[in-house]
Amino acid sequence: MSQVKHGGYGRELSSTVPIVDFSANINPLGVPETLISSIKKSLPNLIYYPDVEYKNLRKDLGDLYNYDPEKIWVGNGSVDLIFNIIEILESKHALLLAPTFGEYEHAFSKSGAEVLHYYLQEENDFNLDMNKFIDYLNNHHEIDTICLCNPNNPSGTLVSKFAIDHLAHYCQDRGIWLIVDEAFNEFIAKKSDYTFVDKIDEDDNVVIIKSLTKYFAIPGLRLGMALLPNKQFLNTLVDYCEPWSVNTFAAELGPEVFNDNEYAKATANWLSAEKSYLESELSNISQIKMYPSAVNYYLLKCDSVDLYKELLNKGILIRNCDNYLGLENGYYRIAVKSHEENQQLVRQLQDLFRS
Repeated sequence: MSQVKHGGYGRELSSTVPIVDFSANINPLGVPETLISSIKKSLPNLIYYPDVEYKNLRKDLGDLYNYDPEKIWVGNGSVDLIFNIIEILESKHALLLAPTFGEYEHAFSKSGAEVLHYYLQEENDFNLDMNKFIDYLNNHHEIDTICLCNPNNPSGTLVSKFAIDHLAHYCQDRGIWLIVDEAFNEFIAKKSDYTFVDKIDEDDNVVIIKSLTKYFAIPGLRLGMALLPNKQFLNTLVDYCEPWSVNTFAAELGPEVFNDNEYAKATANWLSAEKSYLESELSNISQIKMYPSAVNYYLLKCDSVDLYKELLNKGILIRNCDNYLGLENGYYRIAVKSHEENQQLVRQLQDLFRS
C-alpha cells in the first residue's frame, strides 16, 4: 500500500503498551454533548438512506458560514472532497507549498498532474512570503492550480486574508484555480480575521475546503465541506461524487452542534492556556526548537536525538515529519493535549535532556 503517512495511530500501538498520542491534532475535550445527543436522535434513522442532496445539512452550514448553501457540498471528511475536486479540475501543473498536507500531492499525482513545489524557508519559520511567492509564479506560467493550507500543516503558520485576497486576484487574472484549505481554521483565536469565506464571492476561481473532524473530535465520523465559486461547479462535483458519501450521523448534525457556544468557549480557553504552558516550558529546553504556531499543534526541530523513538519508548507518540517534503530528519509535530498529558510530555522531555 502506498498511502500517505499520517498521525493518529496511538490506539493501534496502545494495544500492547499504554500510549499517549500527540501525533493527531484532535480536540482533547472530546466529542461535545450536543453532538452525542444528535447521534442518539439519529439512531432510529439508520434504517433509511441519508438525503442524497444533504439539503438540511447544507442549509445549516450555509447559516454557519453565511454562504449560499447551493454552493456548498459535503464529503466524508475533507480528504474525500480534496480528491474529487482535484479530479474534476483536470489540472496539468499544480503548485504546492512544501512542507504541507500530503494528501494534495497524492491527489494531484493520482489525477495525472505534474506537481511543482514552492519550498518554505526554515529561517523564516516556514512562513509564506507572498511577494516572493508571486515572483515565483511570474516565472512559472504553466501553473494552473495552487493549493494553500491556511493554517498550514505541519507548520501551524497563517497567511493573512489580505495576502490571500491579493493571490486570489492574481490567479483570477491568469485563469489559475486557487484551493484554500481551512481545515484547522476553527482552532484559530481570531478565525474571522483569517478565513477567506467572506471574500470567496469576489472570485470565480477559488474553492475553500473546511473540516469539522478535528475540532469536534470526530475522526471516526468525519465531515468535510467545500465552499464552491458557483452552482455550475457544484453540479459538476455532485455528478462526479459517489452518492451517500456522508453517513446519517454526520448528515443530521445541526445548529445545536455547529453553534455550541459552551464547547467553543471551553475549547478556546483550553487552547490558550495550554499553548502558553507548552511554549513556556519547551522554550527552556535548548535542544528543541519550537516554531511559532497559530493552532493546536507545533512543529519542533531536534538534531541531537531521535525524538520520535525516545518518546515512543516512554509511552508518548509524536508525529515524525521525515516524510514531509521540505523537512529532513529531525522535525516533529506535537498536538496540544490536555494539561495532564502536556505535563507528561514536558516531564519526559526534561528528563531526556537532563540525562
